[in-house]
Amino acid sequence: MNFSYKVIKNGKTIDKCRTRSIRRFTKNLRTINWGNSLLKVYLKVNYEKGVINEGFYENKEDLWLAFNAFVED
Repeated sequence: MNFSYKVIKNGKTIDKCRTRSIRRFTKNLRTINWGNSLLKVYLKVNYEKGVINEGFYENKEDLWLAFNAFVED
């Protein structure tokens, strides 16, 4: 399973992370500063070739709900 995200502000990527480690990924997700206005986060989880969950999120609660849904067994 591969995890990736991009933090987008005013149409430009300001931060990104791609890893296979769920622990490293969640640690990096927690560092996003949601105090900034107009942030969008693109979250993508690759399970295997051709099986992907992805989406854009504009607040922390929606991002974590989607992430938890994407990685549940």
